[in-house]
Amino acid sequence: MIRPLQNREFLKNKMIHEQKINVRYAETGVNGSLKPVNILNYFQNIASDHSAEMGVSAMDLLPRGLAWVIFQYQINIFRYPAWKENLRMRTWRYPHRNLYELRQYEVFDDHDNLLISSKSSWVLTSLATKKPVRLNRHLPPEMIDGLQQPIKNDFTAVPEISQSHAIRSFNARMHDLDFNRHVNNSVYVVWGIESVPQDIIRTCRPAAITVNYLGESLYGDPVTVKTQRIGTHPSMDFLHAIINESTGKEITRLQTRWEMMSDE
Repeated sequence: MIRPLQNREFLKNKMIHEQKINVRYAETGVNGSLKPVNILNYFQNIASDHSAEMGVSAMDLLPRGLAWVIFQYQINIFRYPAWKENLRMRTWRYPHRNLYELRQYEVFDDHDNLLISSKSSWVLTSLATKKPVRLNRHLPPEMIDGLQQPIKNDFTAVPEISQSHAIRSFNARMHDLDFNRHVNNSVYVVWGIESVPQDIIRTCRPAAITVNYLGESLYGDPVTVKTQRIGTHPSMDFLHAIINESTGKEITRLQTRWEMMSDE
C-alpha cells in the first residue's frame, strides 16, 4: 500500500534534505583524508534518511516486495575532506520518465566550498520478478507530480575494456553485503580502485568515478577485476570491468580518473 505524504507543503519542505557531519578518524586513510568508500557511505546514509522521511526507504519497501536497485553513479571530487572537518551535505531526488529515480548529492566545507558533487540513478524493482516497476504505481503521487527540484539525466556509459593491463581477484565477504543480502554498491568501487597499479594508488587519488551497475554478486562469489589504462600522465584514466566468476557475467563497469595527492 502506498503511504500518502501529508501534503504538497510537506514535499516542498522536504524536497532538499541537509545534514551536517564531522569526519571521524575511522573514516580516513592516507594523509588523514576521507576514504573514497566513505564518500559513498555518506551518500547512502543521507539518501536513506531522506527516503525514510518520505516513507520509501529500504525498510519501508521490503514488506511490499520492492527494493531500490542502483543503476549508475557519477562522482566528482574536487577536494578530499580531512579528519575532524565539518561538512554540510545535501541531497534531493527527481523522478525521470516514471522509471528512474535520480538523486543528486553535494558536499560543502565550513566556508561553503563545494568539495564533492555526485548523482546516482536508481530503479524500483520487484523482489519476486527482479524486474523494474513503474514509479507512479508504488510511490506517493506527491513524489511523482508534486514540486520537484530537477536533476539533469546526463549519465554516460562506461566503455567496454579492450585489453587488460592488470587483473585482481576478490571474494564477496559477509561484511560486503547490504540490507538485501547483495554486495553493497560501494564495494564494487573499492574493488575497482584496488585494481589500479601500485605506483598510481600510492601517490594518487580518484578525482572522478563513473560506475555502471550491470548485475549482482552474493556472499562467497569470486570476482575478477580487469583494468585497462586509457590515459597517460597527467590524466591517468582507467577502465575497470568486474566479472562474477560464478556466472561468468560482467556485473560492473567503472571509469576512474586519478590525480596526484597534494600535501593538504
